[in-house]
Amino acid sequence: MVRFASALVVCTLASVGCTNRTQSSNALVAELAREDRESRTGKEFKRTDQDRIDLIYNELANGRVNTPADKFGAALILDHSPMTFRDNKLVAKSPDNYLLGHYLAKAAMEGGYDDAKPLVAMTIDRYLSMTTGCQKYGSNRFINQATGAEELAPVDRTTTDEERARYGIAPLSKLLSQYREQKVPCHTPQ
Repeated sequence: MVRFASALVVCTLASVGCTNRTQSSNALVAELAREDRESRTGKEFKRTDQDRIDLIYNELANGRVNTPADKFGAALILDHSPMTFRDNKLVAKSPDNYLLGHYLAKAAMEGGYDDAKPLVAMTIDRYLSMTTGCQKYGSNRFINQATGAEELAPVDRTTTDEERARYGIAPLSKLLSQYREQKVPCHTPQ
């Protein structure tokens, strides 16, 4: 039986705190980001991940995602875009949401929102894992459906530990000592 839940893809959200003093200018984005974080701890909300994503798209389209905190919140929500199984393989329903989340997280970081640093790495790793099968930094883990073990999506060996550290990601040797790396080929997105 396929284990499927939003927790299927394990994201290191514990490392993405919300201690930065930069304030959101958009109460809805702040509320949606809070819901998103709390939903990862098991708290249930009337709105689903998809509902939150749809609301974020509306806020973006209407120019209401402006501060670094707003961009961080929007990126966090987009990083939790739904996945599904096709032919016994976990796939993203909308992988471009992860790429948009990456650009928003990067803009938040560049705007001085330091808590966005790990999210910059996590969102591009999620996007790459879902489109090429490999990741750059090593922040993305999946549940092996046969064993139930948490495993790293294959990690790009050309990314240095210094670059990982810039985004708050552990050295590759530490990641590999904690999690087995999936042995799947990387491919070019279609």
